[in-house]
Amino acid sequence: MNGKQAKKIRKKSIDFLIAWLKTMLIEEEQKKVSVKNYKKYLPEQTHIYANKRLMVSSYTPRWFQKKIKQLLKYKPIDKITHNDII
Repeated sequence: MNGKQAKKIRKKSIDFLIAWLKTMLIEEEQKKVSVKNYKKYLPEQTHIYANKRLMVSSYTPRWFQKKIKQLLKYKPIDKITHNDII
């Protein structure tokens, strides 16, 4: 994968994660969430072990990256929206 495109995917995944996280919080907490401190609101465990497999937990930056990569087959990265993933 091209390095520039990988960087765009990582940035977009963080944007989607913050948008999703804000829907889960009350209004006062939503104002506190930013790109710099979003990790504070996420659990430390990013993977789960189930059915003898190690899998990426849902709604983590890596999970969003995987979903964006799957959608890149059908749409350019600029056209992917939060609703396409969720």
